[in-house]
Amino acid sequence: MIIDASVVIDAVADPGPRGVASRDALARQPAAEPLIAPGHFAFELMSGLRAAANRPGHPFLEQELVPAMHEAEALGIQIEATPWVDVHRAWALAQASMRYTDAIYAAAAERHHTSLLTADARIGRSGAPVACEIVTVTHGPA
Repeated sequence: MIIDASVVIDAVADPGPRGVASRDALARQPAAEPLIAPGHFAFELMSGLRAAANRPGHPFLEQELVPAMHEAEALGIQIEATPWVDVHRAWALAQASMRYTDAIYAAAAERHHTSLLTADARIGRSGAPVACEIVTVTHGPA
């Protein structure tokens, strides 16, 4: 399964319903099915964690950044290089209304003939003609 950064950010940085839902979704993943992410995953993870730490009122604190990155690493997600075929497919999906960084995840899922696990409902709502299942982690109010 391809996993996007939104699920992992919520899992390691959100003690509320979003985090609970993401941790539950990760726990339900079969051990035999690896979690894979495209190359930009780690950068999105760091950016998302930094944004959470800087968001007024968010319970995630600056001093929790490094431990959260180690927790994310412990999930065993395989980060792979992004091949040109995914870059071109993502470009096509972005032209059809999907954000480019999200489209890279969808392109990787298509290439692997697997699903995309995300906490970002915009991906499924984009209307882009994806050829993979989008599994959106649902949660209660933020």
